[in-house]
Amino acid sequence: MKNHELKEHLEKILRYAGYEFDRFNVFPSMKKEFGDFSTNLLFKIKDPTQTKTNTEKIIYLLQQDNWIQENFEKIEEKNSFINFFLKENIIYSTIPEILSKKHEYGKSSYGEKKRILVEFVSANPTGPLTIAHGRQAAFGEAISRILSFSGYQVNKEYYLNDCGRQMELLGISLKAHYLQINGIPAEIPEDGYHGDYMKDIAAKLPKGCENKPNSFFEDFAREEILKTIKKDLKNFSVHFDSWFSEKQLRLSGKVEKIIEKLRENGYVYQAEGALWFKSTAFGDDKDRVLVKQDRSYTYLAPDIAYHADKIQRGYDILINLWGPDHAGYVPRIKAAVAACGFSPEKLHVIIVQLTTLFRGKEKISMSTRKGQFITLRQLMDEVGPDATKFFFLFRKADSHLDFDLDLAKKRTEENPVYYIQYAFVRAIHIMMFGKEKGVSEEEIINANFSLLKEEQELEILRKLKNFPLTVEQSARTLEVSKIAHYLLELAGAFHSYYQKFRVIDEDREISSARLALVHCFYIVMHNGLELLGISKPESM
Repeated sequence: MKNHELKEHLEKILRYAGYEFDRFNVFPSMKKEFGDFSTNLLFKIKDPTQTKTNTEKIIYLLQQDNWIQENFEKIEEKNSFINFFLKENIIYSTIPEILSKKHEYGKSSYGEKKRILVEFVSANPTGPLTIAHGRQAAFGEAISRILSFSGYQVNKEYYLNDCGRQMELLGISLKAHYLQINGIPAEIPEDGYHGDYMKDIAAKLPKGCENKPNSFFEDFAREEILKTIKKDLKNFSVHFDSWFSEKQLRLSGKVEKIIEKLRENGYVYQAEGALWFKSTAFGDDKDRVLVKQDRSYTYLAPDIAYHADKIQRGYDILINLWGPDHAGYVPRIKAAVAACGFSPEKLHVIIVQLTTLFRGKEKISMSTRKGQFITLRQLMDEVGPDATKFFFLFRKADSHLDFDLDLAKKRTEENPVYYIQYAFVRAIHIMMFGKEKGVSEEEIINANFSLLKEEQELEILRKLKNFPLTVEQSARTLEVSKIAHYLLELAGAFHSYYQKFRVIDEDREISSARLALVHCFYIVMHNGLELLGISKPESM
């Protein structure tokens, strides 16, 4: 059962009884004393008196409903919330469902095959990916997997800012590095690129390039850096369906075309020698310059053309993951898509906050002024891709992250990703042991699940039953951390159970039932780790 099924039924009961109500929520209960589901509907009933008598009437009304009686052991009111306790046979029905659906368990048609374009990372190809880019990559990949699992058609895109002043500086900087390593005096611009990675790229250039134009060095640097970016993303289990070039966008004439379209619709005007976008017409706090006095584009002009291109490709929903330095940019890009005839409500911009690294209590400096920054590759090399990704995802995207390097490297239960993966491996070993003891797959499938009477067994079952709901909530809210926290709680329940009870018992029937529970745990953990893009080890 999912929360929307209960919600729809409650709405029917209330309407039939003549109650008027505002939109209410049904959600999985956070604590077992509050049952399996809770609802705030009592707060939403349009009853100015809010009397205790009326609350009692509603509780009584729900208790008399046949469908409620079939599915729930009891319902009760506590602190003006109504809590629903599922019948044990409903809870037990989770086991055959999981065993039947296997790696499809939790999958849904919630997204109704709507097309979504998720654009993330999109770092300038002027250097290796930093840990800030890495956190965006982790969220973008996980969100895409969750949405795809939830019935959306998802395309992942990387927008290459491969032209403009920063790219020119990249070429100038590489030429200076090249000249220096060949004994020719040259100065790297103060605002150029000074990092050691530039020296490595310069060392790859052939002899005799001294007189090559800047465009040659710019192209060479871009391609070398792109190779590094793609390699790091692959090692991080992040994959893109398409790479969109700003340089090609400009060459296509689409920037001029969208400006002309905005002009025709009355959304641009000339003032102070510049061309302005009337973004205040769509809720922005002030109008924005598109073309400067020197006739060069601002960042906004190609960005509008890019989003117009996304819209023309027929996507129903657009999702952008940006760093905190782009937070103020959101109103103007929403204004831009509105001017292009696209509902700004269908554009979701997720601001991914920065990460601070700590080694114990010592904060690690991450200055980028002279190219001395900590890269995603360095972080993965030190703590591993899995720990890197899980620590990035465990906190909400809009929350600043303090990343404890020492904790991420620990192979103990203090480290959440180790704790989760160890539970997964433990389940594998138990299943293998069950095979060695001759417990067949048929015995597991046909086991008497009602033998699972222990409190810890029912707790695990309730959590397993909530997995599809957790995935759906994550897809609806775009909050990946919900699944990360869910997996940690589920792993904790499993470890606790393992330490207290023997799965393979002398009683064959109990062994079969408990093995069924372990198989279900394994399947759900597998599916959850897959959604986060974290590996599923078979041994540790």
